[in-house]
Amino acid sequence: MYRTRAAVVVAAGAVLVACATGGRGARTSGPVPVDLTALEAQRAQQPNDPALNLRLARAYYAADRFADARRALGIVLTQQPGNNVARAYLGFTYEGLEQFDSARAVYTGLLAAKPRGEVGRLLSGRLALLSRHELHVRARQAIARESELSRTPPDPNTIAVMPFRYTGSDSSLRPLERGLASLVVTDLSRVSRLKLVERERLQALLDELRLAASGRVDTATSARSGRLIGAGQVVQGQFQEVPTANFRIDAATVRASDAQVAATGSGQDQLRALFDIEKSVVFQLLRKMNVPVTPAESVAISERPTRDLQAFLLYSRGLEARDRGNYGAASLNFRAAAQRDPSFSQASQQAQSSSDAAAASTTPETNVASAVGGGSEAPAAGVGGTTQTLTSAINSAVPSGAGLVTPTTPVDVTKPPTDPGRICEAANCEGPTRPTLIGTLIIIIQRP
Repeated sequence: MYRTRAAVVVAAGAVLVACATGGRGARTSGPVPVDLTALEAQRAQQPNDPALNLRLARAYYAADRFADARRALGIVLTQQPGNNVARAYLGFTYEGLEQFDSARAVYTGLLAAKPRGEVGRLLSGRLALLSRHELHVRARQAIARESELSRTPPDPNTIAVMPFRYTGSDSSLRPLERGLASLVVTDLSRVSRLKLVERERLQALLDELRLAASGRVDTATSARSGRLIGAGQVVQGQFQEVPTANFRIDAATVRASDAQVAATGSGQDQLRALFDIEKSVVFQLLRKMNVPVTPAESVAISERPTRDLQAFLLYSRGLEARDRGNYGAASLNFRAAAQRDPSFSQASQQAQSSSDAAAASTTPETNVASAVGGGSEAPAAGVGGTTQTLTSAINSAVPSGAGLVTPTTPVDVTKPPTDPGRICEAANCEGPTRPTLIGTLIIIIQRP
């Protein structure tokens, strides 16, 4: 289950991420079975008691009995629609049931109240973690439906971009595998005729296929990935140092329908001209794919996310860490990139998002729910003083019932809408984490 995997990741990385997340503890264990039995017996005597049903819902959730938790929470919210603790647990429960749209609606509703400080950060982080989980679930679903998807011709104007493969010997440049792919996705998305698959969505698929670390970039693999993700064309590429020009990028567009190369592009120059090389390759691919580009689109493609190559390398390292689920390290790298170049907006945005996700991933659900509830809910047994410390810092940050959307017709919260069947985005939740490096100095030495 997702909660179990997340607990393993948090336990393994708690010490390393502590610097970035305030040292919050790992997930606490839920009630033992005898607690559930006793609570169920009490509920049989008082079936509509909201406080009792909330305690039972929390116990069900801790025991991974998500459907039972949802039913108990339905009773609570029918009588107390402004109970933010119950609403938070409803979001957690939807996550457990893999009803992602419903979970997202709950968290978004709580955020609509514009909670202050740590509450908003935890909810925003929870949304980031939710997206990551959803991407992997959708990727697994696509793999399970591979024979069906392979019979459906993908849209030729939908393009996915594989991570570029580094074939050189300077390990400090390897994170550019993600950075270059991100650049190409952004540039191709400037062309209105094309639809781009999110980089994180394809990364999640590659992780589930266990191809992310294999270095495989053959046309058959690209074509298969394209069919699974609904992309008619897939860009694959590699980069390396070369004696004559210092740095070279090669790329090709592969048709998912027949694994044939539809276009190629290449460029080489000094490393400091990395962005110029990448733009040249993108324009070559578009020209050979016979994709018309307007003057405005051409100008947009030519824009640089940053002029600072070291900032871009730090950003690429952040993408690499985020793909591994190491949000603490990702936040540090993104923040360092933004400090080097304050105009690097993508780095600033990713720094905040990763910081929020790091905080949410190391905060037990009990503490999150208590924080969202403004401290009105007593901490569960075994949590200790962590909840009291957290809630005292953000007491009453979300007023009871604030941000609650009142539907025009009654909604049965025990029967959430079915999520649309779509493929989605993220990275390997079970992958190893690397130590978080604080204050790392990266030096790029240009070869003569």
